[in-house]
Formats: sequence, structure tokens, C-alpha cells
Amino acid sequence: MTLRTEGGDSGDTRHSSLSPLTHVLDLVGEVAARHEITALADLLRTARAALAQDEIAIAVLGRFKAGKSSFLNHFVGRGILPVGVVPVTAAITELRYGPRELARARFQNGGELEIPLDRIGDYISEKENPENVRQVALITVELPELRRLRGLMLVDTPGLESALAHNTEASLNWLPKVGLALLAVSVDPPLTQRDIDLLKSIYQYTHSVAVLLTKADLVSGGELAEVISFVDAQLAQAFSAPPPVFPYSTMPGFGQFREALEQTLIAGTLGRFAGERERICARKIDTLLRECGDFLALSLKSAESIEGQRQELSLVVGEKALVEEVKSEIRLVVRHAAAGTRSTAAGRLEAHQSELEHALSRRLEREFRKWSGSLGAMLASFEQWLAAALCEELTAVSVHERTLLVAPLHQVRKQAFRALQQFRDRLSERTERSFGVPLRTTEPEIDVVEPGTPDIRVGRVFDRNWELLSPVLPLWAIRGVVQRHFARTVPYAIYQNLSRLATQWEESINDALGRVEQEAGRRLDELMGTVKRLLESGGPERAPQLRSDLDRIRAARESLDRGPE
Repeated sequence: MTLRTEGGDSGDTRHSSLSPLTHVLDLVGEVAARHEITALADLLRTARAALAQDEIAIAVLGRFKAGKSSFLNHFVGRGILPVGVVPVTAAITELRYGPRELARARFQNGGELEIPLDRIGDYISEKENPENVRQVALITVELPELRRLRGLMLVDTPGLESALAHNTEASLNWLPKVGLALLAVSVDPPLTQRDIDLLKSIYQYTHSVAVLLTKADLVSGGELAEVISFVDAQLAQAFSAPPPVFPYSTMPGFGQFREALEQTLIAGTLGRFAGERERICARKIDTLLRECGDFLALSLKSAESIEGQRQELSLVVGEKALVEEVKSEIRLVVRHAAAGTRSTAAGRLEAHQSELEHALSRRLEREFRKWSGSLGAMLASFEQWLAAALCEELTAVSVHERTLLVAPLHQVRKQAFRALQQFRDRLSERTERSFGVPLRTTEPEIDVVEPGTPDIRVGRVFDRNWELLSPVLPLWAIRGVVQRHFARTVPYAIYQNLSRLATQWEESINDALGRVEQEAGRRLDELMGTVKRLLESGGPERAPQLRSDLDRIRAARESLDRGPE
């Protein structure tokens, strides 16, 4: 499939090619509901979600002032998104094709409101919606002129590592939904260590990553070639398969950059989309059909057995001690990981104490020269500056350490997944030994909702009794003393807030670990409950319906193997 720039409707083609798969899912849903095979619910839900995914999310990420919103406005061809010299984007904004112009705000309480296109800034601009006081969760925009990009969703994200921690959190929390990530990096400076760290975070969620080198008009052609060569070299050092680099400029005379991006990256993404999506869906549905068939075959074998034998085999297969053993194993893994969360978080974060002291001390020297007025005014200026500086620096530290901080969570998820799959394999061995029928079920991946980056909150710096001295002490006489006192305050404030940040990470990660344990227990209970019902839910009178449904499932799987006629 190629990118369409006029006429046609690629979306209809994709939907029609998948309609037979939809019918198969409906069949499995019907059969599973009739026989109460609730253990198929997770796989069925996953398959339906894959089938319903009719677009790829292309997220534009990057640090504050990297030119993300300006790029999207230029690429779309309209000034939809607000831009400015201060942090602007306060909420995620999605842009996609629609038959008519439409903008809708979705709020954190679940409510929605249609808004005029020219009022989007009231909801996503940091100036009009400071710290997202309106509790906007998402802005969606549909435009007829995006027909050429049908099948894609462009996403504008708040700037990472600005002084506004809530912005960084909004972007990081959106990362799991990314299909293709564009990391916007300005040519000045052309890629920093923080950009490398951001790329490493992004690669956790998608392998489709590219670097968008914005503001390419700020350098000459020769200088741009040097910048691209430098960026390529830095990426090659950091990644075994470095992402491609696309220069871009929103200024007139640089249309070749836009054409290259659209043809090489965007068209290629759409071109791979249809076939890959159909293959993924077909694999998931084949697994679903096989497992549904195994459950039906087990139930049929039980229905054809005599009553006493059926009850005896049900007790053997569904031995409660087996389930409790696996739950206990997972519980121990979770408890062990949770016990080390605090020390790991504190160690990783407190290792940044010296570099933060150095960075903030240099910044304090520059800022202190700007402060004047009374002692009270200087105290207020210092507190405001320190709060903002700590917020910015500690948010950067959180982003830098995020991968290692959440690593135990993903390790526990893998261990729980293996324990659950091993249990399924043992259960299959028991059903085959007892009934001659294997139960070859597949454990779906455990979805882990990573904890959001903790909000950085800085408390009061001084006892307000200092302000009482303001009227009686001339500032010129104590200015040096005040500066030294400010400088001595910075290390303690850093230590205090690093400790607080470690506690926040500990609490959020341990909460996520607890959810993994709960999900694992739910799956075990669901699987064994399904097996128990299938073994005990009746005798020979159920056999005709089971045979009929088993034949339909087998026919559907054979049809899937043959593919379209």
C-alpha cells in the first residue's frame, strides 16, 4: 500500500480485508459465552483491540522548545497548535483525518466538550491553562485536509524536561501508545546526552524511532551536513541500530525536507501498516481458535465420561494446592522486589547529588546578581527560583533514571508470566494424562502500567523570621552573607528533595508490583474456574452442542490457514 495524496479511500480497503477475521472473532465470542469459557476473555479482548486498531500513532516528542508544535503546524499546513517562547503545550493533542473540522477536549473526569478550532489554546496552552488546572486529559482534532495521511494519527506532546513536571509526566505516560516516535532535536544544540537518554526511554515502547532535526534553516548547507554527521555519529555510538535522522525547517525554501520526510518515513509507515496488521491479527486469532478448540474438546471428553469418573478427574485436574503454590511463588517474587525498591531508588537518585549541587550553584551565581530590593524580596526570589530549578533538574534526573528504576517491575512481570505459563503447561499435561486431551493455552502478556514520573514539589526554604530583619538591615551590608547562606541552603534542599523523590518512586513502583500480583492471581482463578465449569457442567446431553461448536471452530481455523479465496 502506498501513501495516497488524492482520491481513493485506503481505509475502506483495510477494513474489508479484515472483515472475515471479525466474523471469526464473533464466532469465538459466541461459543465462549455459551460454554462460559471465561479464560479466553483476555485473548479475545487483545484480538479485538488489534483488529480495531485502524491507525498508527506518530508521536512527536522532545525537550521544551525543540520545535514540536511548529513542525506539526507546518506539516499539517495550518496553525492549529499554539507556539510560544515559554512552555506552551500542557496536554496531549491528537491530529487525524476527519470528514469535517472538529476539535474535542476530553477531561480527566471522563467528560468531553466540543470546542472551536481557534480556542484550542485555551485548553492546551500553559499560559491559558497553567499546570493543566482545567484537568484536560486529551485534545483530539480532525481535519479534512489530512486525508492524505489517513491511517495515521499525529500526536503533539508536552515538552520533556521543562520546569513543568506535569508536562513531562503527561508525555511519558503516553509513550506506551506510540507506534512511531519522532524525537525533535534542534540543530542548536544538535543532540545532548539528555536527548540520548530520552531516545533510550522511547525505545522501551517502540522500535520505530526517528530523529527530527528541527530549525535546519539556522545553519548553512555545509554546517547542516556537519550537524547531521555529528548526530549520526553520536547515535551510532549509543545504539546498535541507530535511528534515521531527518532535517526539517518550517521556513520557505526548505520544502525538500518535508517531501523527504513524507515520502521516506510517512509513506513507508503506511505501506507496512496494512500487511503487518493483518498478519498480527491472524496470528492472534489462530491462537484464540486453537485454545477455544482445546477447551471444547476437554469439555466434550468430560461430557462423554460417566458421572463418577467425571467428578474424580475434575478433582485431579483442578487440585487447589497447585494454584496456591503458584500464587505463593509470585507473591514471594513481588515481596522480594518491593523490599529493594527504596534502596535502589535512593541509590540511583542520590548519586546525582554532586552534579546537581554543581549545576545549581552555577545557576545561583547567575541568578543572584538579578535580585534586588528588600531582604524579604530576595528571599521570595530565591525560594521561587530554587523551586523551579529543583523541579527542572529533578525531573531530568527522573527521566534519566526511569529505565533502571522501573526495571524491577518489568523483571517481576516476566517472572510472573513465566510462572503462569509453566502452570498452564503443567495443567495441559494433567488434562492429557487424565482425559487424553491436552489444554494448550497461551498466557497473554501481563500489561504493566508504569508509574507516572513523580511530581516534584519543593517545600519552604527558610523560616520566615528572616523577613523580620528586612526593615532593619540594609541589603548592601548583608548581600554577601545572604548569598553565602543561599549557597549553603542548596545542597540540603537537593538532598531533601532527592529523598522525597526516592520515596515517591518507591510508593508508585511498589503499587505497580502489587497490581502485577493481583492480575496474576486473577488469571489463575479465571483459568481454573473455567476448567472446573467445563468438567462439571453436565453429561451426555451437552455432547451434541459441543461437537457442533467444535466443528465450527475447526472449520474457521482451516479457513484461516487457507487465507482469502
